[in-house]
Amino acid sequence: MEDITKIKSINKVIKVYFKQNGSVSIIAAKELMPQFIDAGIFTKDVKHGLPIRDILKALDKDNKLNLIPYVYVERKDSITSWSFIPSKEVIPEVVVSKKDSALIARAQSDETYVLDLCDTVLGKKSVRQKRFDFLLGDFHKDGKTRTKLPVGAFYKSLNLAIEHNEALTERFVASGKKTVSGVSHDEQRKIYNSRRASVLHRNGITCILFKAGDFSCDEKKRIIRNPEADLAVVTAKLKAFVK
Repeated sequence: MEDITKIKSINKVIKVYFKQNGSVSIIAAKELMPQFIDAGIFTKDVKHGLPIRDILKALDKDNKLNLIPYVYVERKDSITSWSFIPSKEVIPEVVVSKKDSALIARAQSDETYVLDLCDTVLGKKSVRQKRFDFLLGDFHKDGKTRTKLPVGAFYKSLNLAIEHNEALTERFVASGKKTVSGVSHDEQRKIYNSRRASVLHRNGITCILFKAGDFSCDEKKRIIRNPEADLAVVTAKLKAFVK
């Protein structure tokens, strides 16, 4: 594990970078090597970003990437891409592309936060948004096709699936829009939660659901992030799977 002082210095450099470059919403980790070298964190660059990648890989291996809250990871097959995004506390009020906005929203969502905690508690890396051929949503308007329902995280070696219910925004609830099945989105979510649990159980997979109420939340039912307390909540709920 890297010296915590170096981690703190890395966070400081990233924070200053986003403060000075408010229009940037995401940047490859390797692109900040000049700033890291200027700050004395590294003496030189090697293979265009290897020093910072090595630190991120070490933290990833120990399930401690949360120590650098700016990290955004993309995993495709055997390739891992490392980037930095503004932390939740310092997101600049600027117009960003839809793609970048989606990346930021996903990385900073309560769901990702909770699933990252699950990875830490279990000491394993889950497959996110896993879909199964046997777990399907309601029929579409054509009456023939159905979408495979995703589960937030899946641990194959444990036959364990984990879901987290994000709070629906007030505007979304107030819109009164119905799903293709003719029910509210909140009701549809309850139906799908029940379906996930029962269908997965029939296929030998345990499904554990985390709700906003499991954690301390603000008035909008968003998690007030206290990693120590939240880890205790997750550990208690996953105790049957913790070695």
